[in-house]
Amino acid sequence: MQYAFDIGGSKIEFGVFSDAGDILLHSKSPTPRDNRDAFIAALSDAVSDADSEFGERPDIGISFAGGLDPQTGAIITANVPAIKGWKLGAELSAILGRRVLVENDADCFALAEAISGAAKGVRTVFAIILGTGVGGGIVYDGQFPGGCSGIRGEWGHGNDVTGTLIRNGLAPVPCGCGLTGCLDAWGGARGLEHIHAQISGNRVTSFDVTDAWRAGDALAKRSIDIYSELVARELALMVNVLDPDCIPVGGGIASEGLLIAQIDALVRDRALGRYDAPLVIPGAHARDGGLRGAAMLHQMASQKLLGRMH
Repeated sequence: MQYAFDIGGSKIEFGVFSDAGDILLHSKSPTPRDNRDAFIAALSDAVSDADSEFGERPDIGISFAGGLDPQTGAIITANVPAIKGWKLGAELSAILGRRVLVENDADCFALAEAISGAAKGVRTVFAIILGTGVGGGIVYDGQFPGGCSGIRGEWGHGNDVTGTLIRNGLAPVPCGCGLTGCLDAWGGARGLEHIHAQISGNRVTSFDVTDAWRAGDALAKRSIDIYSELVARELALMVNVLDPDCIPVGGGIASEGLLIAQIDALVRDRALGRYDAPLVIPGAHARDGGLRGAAMLHQMASQKLLGRMH
């Protein structure tokens, strides 16, 4: 049995998983974003209730939206100010009386896809999140690659897509990281909504845009084509760098199979390597990959330790 949390800016999801990966309990509660004591209480209450219900005290895996300092274990970026700069894993281990492992949510999604999802059985997985914004996680041979800063897979930042925007008559918007031109502002669901709003003059949801596209609407088609080009150009660069076997997609856009297929075709056309089969595909755990991957962190850590012993 394994306990897992997926911590976001608006809600905390808690899950209890069997050894076979079946979810035995699932709950949601609001995230106390600015109060650390309330944050600790929310997690402690969920764990205590589960301990009483199942009569066990499993270790805990945590998935969260942010980065983790590889030297100190401190949260270095997060959309929950209450835990920023806090050594989340070590502190919660002491409070809850058991081992707590913490990783980025996109990495947890990648791990879930690599172990039991769309990328099961392959060596190199680059899983991407196309949700509110853009994220990514990397798994190689069932493990996360090491790193210096604690930030990896963030293909939505540091790039500059303003050229593509301007060519299509769109005005750039500032990214939440402080830069202008990052794919993160355009590659998620809100990005598709920005594109369509500038083209059509109407602000609607991303699902409205994709519904209109499938129905043959010309403005929606143009919006989708621009969106696909923006995402595919940057993703093809990641393919050339990482040479992944599979790119599972999570987030709200993952439910749009036709759109994912269009992006996949553009990516494979732009990539230097030859990919005869689909590379960019909807993730099998697109809805709960962060939570499910968090439940797999201890399995991954055990395998890593076993590998070192051999």
